[in-house]
Amino acid sequence: MINLVCPTLALFVYHLQEGGVRDANHPQCGSANSLEQLTQTLAGYYGGDRSSQSVPKPLDFLEVTPLDQSRVKFEGKFNHQHPIQGSFRHFTLDENYGLAWNASVQGKFTGDELVQCLDVLLTLIPKVGHLPGHLGQTLIVSGWVENPEKDDREILANNIYKSLINEGWQYQEKGQFLGGSVFEFWRSSPQRWEKMEAESHLVLILYPNPKAMETGAEFYEDWKALFCYRNKILGAYGESRELKEKMVEEFNEISASIKGLYDLEFAELKLSLYHNSVALSNFVKNINRIEVRQHEIDLNLHQYEKSVQSIANKAGNVFQVSNDFKFLQEFSAIVRAKYQKQIEQDYASLRPYLNILEHLRGTITSIVEISQAQSDRDFHTFACLVGTGIGTAAVVASSSPAWVTPLKESPTIATTLNHLKVPQPWTNFSLALSLSAIAGLLGCLVASVCIPWFCPKRLTIKADRQR
Repeated sequence: MINLVCPTLALFVYHLQEGGVRDANHPQCGSANSLEQLTQTLAGYYGGDRSSQSVPKPLDFLEVTPLDQSRVKFEGKFNHQHPIQGSFRHFTLDENYGLAWNASVQGKFTGDELVQCLDVLLTLIPKVGHLPGHLGQTLIVSGWVENPEKDDREILANNIYKSLINEGWQYQEKGQFLGGSVFEFWRSSPQRWEKMEAESHLVLILYPNPKAMETGAEFYEDWKALFCYRNKILGAYGESRELKEKMVEEFNEISASIKGLYDLEFAELKLSLYHNSVALSNFVKNINRIEVRQHEIDLNLHQYEKSVQSIANKAGNVFQVSNDFKFLQEFSAIVRAKYQKQIEQDYASLRPYLNILEHLRGTITSIVEISQAQSDRDFHTFACLVGTGIGTAAVVASSSPAWVTPLKESPTIATTLNHLKVPQPWTNFSLALSLSAIAGLLGCLVASVCIPWFCPKRLTIKADRQR
């Protein structure tokens, strides 16, 4: 069975800096919590009186050395005989910050002992959770093997992935680095490089000899930068797809509400105009965000390809051995052939939606203005009718002294007054008031008939808006 010598784990967790945070020691980066958690984890393995423990711990730590506020180193032994060295630190890279953790064990491991070794190393990784702007993470496992067969390497790679991820891989790439074999595994859905599952990305490097592994350690920063750019591309593309789906869903909801637009009352129209204005504003923001994500993909693809070329050149200058980085270059081809074109299509397909929302807002605004004008006209008409009635009544009342006495002496009026038992002092006032009211009502009636002839016809009821 194949042996893995000096197994090493390196974990890179990437976050996008938000709000201008540039310092890895900033509280948002979670350095204090994660370092404290790591220290507590290591404390659980500190040596002591093992005779009182029913289950011996597989790991003894001899020393933990804080280097500064964002870095700590640790040393220990696995199964009392295999030295362990590791470190944990926070870092900044361009506009990103992240966590870098690594640990290596001296010795040869195979089978169950290798699985136990990897499990123990996993327990030393602090669980910091997904901080704001989480982009993704990459776990790199490396070590050198002694003259293995090709099939043995693949079996070892599959076993290591299952022991670390607890699930089988969905996708796999292979390459060569410094004469050794490179295996890349991950899980994603619905397609090859879409929505990569959290904590599923693993890169395994099997070096052919100790010298190659020692040289490979010099590429630590190169791998960290390379996978940072890749995770940023994946994050930008994934967010653009989510934005597209969200925008289409919101547009469909707005479209469904258009059918009942003409049945709304004035207050409901004003509310609909407000909601449509908010939706239009959000739509504009989101479509601009998609354009920003497109620029991010372009920029990070350029940086990614530079990193791939830098690693290839650096590796070619170190050893005259075989290197095959097609598995890294294939990702670039996928981004160019699919990601960039997909976002361009999304952007182009969403522009008509934006135009429709703008026209819809204009339509609602026009309806609201018409309804407002109609409301104002109704009020003016009412005021005109009331004024006409009051004016007519006032004219009749002011002229009452000239006609109220002769009218009171009319037999019909006199009989009516006697029948109603109107007191004598109130007869003049009652006649003047009654005839003034009648004249006012007649004035309103005449005005209501004449006003439509002299004013332009407008929509009078909400049903007319449907014509």
